[in-house]
Amino acid sequence: MKPWHVIIYVMVVLLGFSVVTVYSTDMTTSGSGGVGYQFIKHILWIGVGSVFLVTMSKVDYHYLQKLSIPLLVLSFALLVLVLVPGVGTVTNGARRWIRLNRIVGIQPSEFAKLAMIIFVANYIAKRERRMSEFKCGFIIPISIIAAAGALVMKEPDFGTAAFIAILSMIMLIVGGTRIIFVFFTAIAFTPFIHKMLFDVPFRRVRLLAFLDPWKDPSGTGYQIIQSWIALGSGGLTGLGLGSSKQKLFFLPESNSDFIFTIIGEEFGFLGVIVLIGLFLLLLWQGLKIVHTAKDVFGFFLGLGITVMFGLQAMLNIAVVSGAVPTKGIPLPFISSGGSSLLFSMIGVGILINIARQSSVCETISLPTDKGELTENQGDRILPLRVWSKVTSKVARFSW
Repeated sequence: MKPWHVIIYVMVVLLGFSVVTVYSTDMTTSGSGGVGYQFIKHILWIGVGSVFLVTMSKVDYHYLQKLSIPLLVLSFALLVLVLVPGVGTVTNGARRWIRLNRIVGIQPSEFAKLAMIIFVANYIAKRERRMSEFKCGFIIPISIIAAAGALVMKEPDFGTAAFIAILSMIMLIVGGTRIIFVFFTAIAFTPFIHKMLFDVPFRRVRLLAFLDPWKDPSGTGYQIIQSWIALGSGGLTGLGLGSSKQKLFFLPESNSDFIFTIIGEEFGFLGVIVLIGLFLLLLWQGLKIVHTAKDVFGFFLGLGITVMFGLQAMLNIAVVSGAVPTKGIPLPFISSGGSSLLFSMIGVGILINIARQSSVCETISLPTDKGELTENQGDRILPLRVWSKVTSKVARFSW
């Protein structure tokens, strides 16, 4: 079975978890759209995402390389447009959506994630010889990443802005950016991050609630405590499909950001382990596709998409289990919501296209011994060679 076959099967199973859990939560809570509204909208978005997935799996991913700058500009335009009063929709105090009607809408920050992956992959592919330089390999890309993060922060959405920055920096480090540049920049930005966390009241409240949710169990600590109750109530095998108690107006965002806890309550510890195993399998097969990519752009495009899935799942599970402060990070393929689901399925389509155009014999030819490198290739290819070895070990692993 080819890796992209496995990814399709894993995605279908994850969507299955999503459909039954969204149905379970939506049939018991009316919400603003009435009973069944979120479930019907979720099914419609799965249909739309399937069309885009099939389309992107058939479109040569090298077209994305040619469109990397236009896509980045479009993402910036949407991030600016969503901040315009009357255009962006305010939900829970944040202006994150551009809606045409109750069902059709887009979250520009979700599009910005994919656009940034495409841009960074193209940037590295065109400048791989110079990625160790301070200006070309760090200052220019980090300025663009910071600009995107600043626009997302204006919504405000600190979690997504941090996610875009972390994801982009992982790609840049793999591409050859020196870690020392990243390290000292992180130190320089520490006072700014401290200010953003502690000088903004609602972020400070969230952080304090994370440190001690029982200090205010009916206020700031309410959501994470209800999440723990849901996870703990599931036991080993769960309460059964549709038997969740926390979805009955106790746990906020039970069908979106905190849907993992409802799965834990209804399917139990075994269901949670299966779900985590599916994401690990998705990550493994994605890295196998990355290893067989036939060019540098395909390598980093596939790497960015694969890391996006893994990192997003890890952060969501960490949030709902109380390991990190509460942030609005959706669980890929599981959480209800159009934009996250749509762009996740587009990402799968791109991975399939990379896999179809690649084969073992077309894998990037990288020297395995530093002595084999020419003088001009030494600094240029070393990071990619090292990370290719890492993905090679993952790709060759078998049961």
